Amino acid sequence: MVAAASVAGVALPQPASATVEASGQVIVVGVAGLRWSDVSTTATPTLASIVDGGAVGALSVRSAPAPPQVTCPGEGWLTLGAGGYAAVAEPYGAGCVGRHPPPVAVADHEADHEADDVPDGVTAWVPDLPRFGRLNAGLRFGARPGTLGDAVPCAGAVGPGAALAVADRAGIVDRYVPALPADPRPLFAGCPLTMVDLGSLPGGPTGAADRAGRLAEVDRALGTIVAARPSGSTLLVLGVAGSAGDPAPRLHLAALDGPGVEAGWLRSPSTRRTPYVQLSDVTPTVLTLLGREVPAGVAGLPVDGGGPGRPSTVDDTVHALVDLDRAAGAQRAAVAPFFAWYGVLLLLVFGTYALVRRRGGEPGTAAGRAALLLAAAPAGTFLANLVPWWRAPYPMVAAGAATLVAAGLIAAVALVGPWRARPGLMVAAVTAGVLTVDAVTGGTLQINSMLGYNPLVAGRFAGFGNLAFAVFATASLLAAAAAAGALRRRRAGAVVVVAAGAVALAVDGAPGWGADFGGVLTLAPAFAVLALLTAGAALRPVRLLLAGAAGAAAAVGIGVLDASRPPESRSHFGRFVAGLGDGSAAATVLRKLDANLDLLFSGPHTIAALVLTVAVSVWLVRAPAAFYAHAPWLRPALLSAVAMAWIAFATNDSGVAIPLVAMLVAAPTVLAVHTLNRPAEP
Repeated sequence: MVAAASVAGVALPQPASATVEASGQVIVVGVAGLRWSDVSTTATPTLASIVDGGAVGALSVRSAPAPPQVTCPGEGWLTLGAGGYAAVAEPYGAGCVGRHPPPVAVADHEADHEADDVPDGVTAWVPDLPRFGRLNAGLRFGARPGTLGDAVPCAGAVGPGAALAVADRAGIVDRYVPALPADPRPLFAGCPLTMVDLGSLPGGPTGAADRAGRLAEVDRALGTIVAARPSGSTLLVLGVAGSAGDPAPRLHLAALDGPGVEAGWLRSPSTRRTPYVQLSDVTPTVLTLLGREVPAGVAGLPVDGGGPGRPSTVDDTVHALVDLDRAAGAQRAAVAPFFAWYGVLLLLVFGTYALVRRRGGEPGTAAGRAALLLAAAPAGTFLANLVPWWRAPYPMVAAGAATLVAAGLIAAVALVGPWRARPGLMVAAVTAGVLTVDAVTGGTLQINSMLGYNPLVAGRFAGFGNLAFAVFATASLLAAAAAAGALRRRRAGAVVVVAAGAVALAVDGAPGWGADFGGVLTLAPAFAVLALLTAGAALRPVRLLLAGAAGAAAAVGIGVLDASRPPESRSHFGRFVAGLGDGSAAATVLRKLDANLDLLFSGPHTIAALVLTVAVSVWLVRAPAAFYAHAPWLRPALLSAVAMAWIAFATNDSGVAIPLVAMLVAAPTVLAVHTLNRPAEP
């Protein structure tokens, strides 16, 4: 299994790496709250012209405060200059009070502070920058404010947000003006990098009336910048943060125009999914454009244009990017109600089953079919993304309906045909198959699905997310165990399990497919446990240690091979292994541990989920012998699935989510196998 996964890790096709050509001068323009829905050829002609001739993408402005909190302007500008998720205040609570760019002290008395606030020999200074450095040093992401300012020899800034982005770690700004001059050519000529803060667009319902007027002002300012930009310069326009009144996070605008920038979609090696880019990509992009070295510890990677598939007109391009924003927002709003309703249905099915059994009755096939439908629901959440449910008038209802239809089709297929005697095997196999095909073909079913990932959260844009891994791993273990049990020969069954494990490891671990470091650490020992149990071998401590070592060996093997590639081509594996040399790998481990603990103890609901998951795990492991009487493969399958879930809990950063989702797959499958066609089950 280890060898197969390692070979797959380098043999599979990878996304094209993104590189940008060096430019003599770079101008970065940021507008808080600027989204793709603001762009039109009539209302914003200058911006539309930049979009038409440049490379564009959907910008995730995630900073240290995690969604559902909006990235406020202060955090957006600080993240841009740090090249990593940053915060200007403790990243807890809602609202943007105290999260705007701080005042800039200038020596000429024309702005926020008197001259005696400015250090000797300095013309402009952000006094709060050192404090922000200390704050972020204690946060999980370890962002380093001042990274961009330290890396360039000279940078100019217009406005307080821009000053926050280009100040060095001491807070010193090389050149500063509080507002865009009528003729900015001398400012642009003074330094190779100029950052321009054009303020913020009004957000929320109360700001809608003033938004059009502010957009017109922004477009006029962009016209001034475009007219004055030096020949051969590169222009980057960004919706650098959310607006103070925005009720929820959104995707924002990113447009890159300049020599050597190929029109099309923007591409980022950090997301590995066109056309998504991250705010943390801006610092390495700017430094690469200026021919400067990107410092170690910068989280983002340089972006480039030329991504294929972009529509030919501005209107169609805007429509496509607005649709991505709509999908991300709809998923964020629907995922919590989805889990709530799914939990209610599980309780109804299991509660009805328990009540009937308590009264001495037989639940019959109705309970089994309902359980089979629930077991198919995780696969249904991914197949639901085959239709654009987020465009419906009621996206939450549409997502639920699409999931039920897909799950119903899977369950119906499992109950007919030559495999109808083993519906549990069929549902598990289809679930694993759906995710395998999706991983191999680019993961289009995972992004913005109920059990997938969301670009607003920006934890992952490609490969297997933690919840998808939980579904894939549990379904793969169940399917492998059922297939092995059908052979009724221990040695042959163990061979089937090992073969299935090799395939699962390859799908989950290959950098071009699942790219899931923690998943490989988990899957290898889980399949080793299943193979031992299938072969009738005892689970001795030495064997369990060897199983764990197999997972570590597989992960490190893929990581070493991945790390041998250029930095812009690496997946999570390669970045982690490469980080062993500069210390960033240790920071990654500590950050994941911190995130795990934060999620685990984030509120009463997570504690309740933990207790429920532990209880379900114990029930699955200690289920009555009657559950296994007609399906003896269930016991080793459940033992290995429970082991997988809790190993994943320890090696990932999603709290109790992986064990919880694993139980959501395993528990209804057990009930379906127990109640449907029991004599015919292997």
